Amino acid sequence: MRLSTKDGLGLALVAGTFAAVIVHSEGDHRTTHLPNVADAGGAATSAQNSPTFAFVDFNVLPMDGRGLLRNQVVVVRNGFVDRIGAAGVIDVPPGATVVEGHGTQYLVPGLVDAHVHLADAREDVLPLFLANGVTTVFNLEGDARHLALRERSRGPGFVGPTLFTAGPFVHDGVVRSPEDARRVVTSQAHAGYDFVKVHGTLSEAAYIALTATAKEVGIAVVGHAPRNLPFSAVLQNGQVGVVHAEELIYTGLQSLDRGQATRTAREMAAAGTWLTPTLSNFANIAEQWASPQALADKLVQPEARHLPPTILRSWRDSRVYTGRPAHERTRIEEMYAFHIPLVQAMSEAGVRLLTGTDTPLPGMVPGFSLHSELAALEAAGIPTEDVLWAATANAGRFVRENVDPAALFGTIATGARADLLVVDGDPRADLSLLRQPLGVMARGTWYDRSQLMVLLSLASGVRTADEVTPR
Repeated sequence: MRLSTKDGLGLALVAGTFAAVIVHSEGDHRTTHLPNVADAGGAATSAQNSPTFAFVDFNVLPMDGRGLLRNQVVVVRNGFVDRIGAAGVIDVPPGATVVEGHGTQYLVPGLVDAHVHLADAREDVLPLFLANGVTTVFNLEGDARHLALRERSRGPGFVGPTLFTAGPFVHDGVVRSPEDARRVVTSQAHAGYDFVKVHGTLSEAAYIALTATAKEVGIAVVGHAPRNLPFSAVLQNGQVGVVHAEELIYTGLQSLDRGQATRTAREMAAAGTWLTPTLSNFANIAEQWASPQALADKLVQPEARHLPPTILRSWRDSRVYTGRPAHERTRIEEMYAFHIPLVQAMSEAGVRLLTGTDTPLPGMVPGFSLHSELAALEAAGIPTEDVLWAATANAGRFVRENVDPAALFGTIATGARADLLVVDGDPRADLSLLRQPLGVMARGTWYDRSQLMVLLSLASGVRTADEVTPR
């Protein structure tokens, strides 16, 4: 098991600024493949990759500005949305697998976790994302193995979300000069990574060269704010996205002051910089700070039983937060409390938001953690529908603007990738409905509720792919 070190997602007091070392556990891979089988009646009782599906009599939230479309038929053909229209107007294609919505169920786009770490490109956690309706993830530290995994995630038979990936972290350990910055960015772009991830300090000259080269070669710069530079450097040099709202505390604010937060939010909105708040993970950090009992509680939360044993062991052995000085805990709690007005200010100013969790940091279970993030954003005062946009359509827009102009996901629209989530009610009225999907479609492969339960069992090793008998 390899341990990688990450400095910026937790917090250690250093002259009033906080940073922490985050240890990711990594383990052996388990490839999971499920059969493409439907029963004679056309109801999806196991994973299916039928060329054509018809979702009949659903209330559709397309997340494209059209509002709610009632009693719709959505036809999926070869992994993409082919047609959408009112029931009775759109015909069900002959031979299509029919999924009935009965006029009461809702169809929404698949969810996106825009900040995950798939250490060693491991695949055993991937079914957990699908089981929770997460059909796309942004992996924010990668290598050649992740590029290969990304390509597989677009192909048939892949049991997991569609992957976008950054390359190796960029910081002053590998970039010491403008020449280094140009070389590293060009190399990552030519290798085919989707993003360059800033993680650590950089000299001003190197940071300017890094962002300028990224624009020249057409790759997006995302990540932390270089903590040795003012936040204005991020905005002036065109870093596309900032992960963690806490980065603004370290680099953009002199105090935990709502007025300063509002001014910074307006500057960020004017620059068009995206923010992935990871609000739930900061709460997770605050809970565990100098508290072994809090970590013990995380180990027995119901979601944790689905984790691979290697991750559970790494959590159990971790002191990344629990080993922090107790006298710092009050300050950490103050910082977390300030996240609420900070994220509110971002939303009110029109900063474009994505949803991400930094899973599988201790306490953050893949898939499940995204629902914690949605709940945390809603509790912070972000309008429920805006939270839903952040988890769906915004991610598609981010990718089209910064990675692939042809990518169409995060919406239910003709030509969009068929990533769909069936829920038993309107998530705009109750986001918690997304926690219990009745079915999930990823790239045109359909999993009903019973098959989602199998996916949960695969990651922990309680079930294996061999136990899924074709019918």
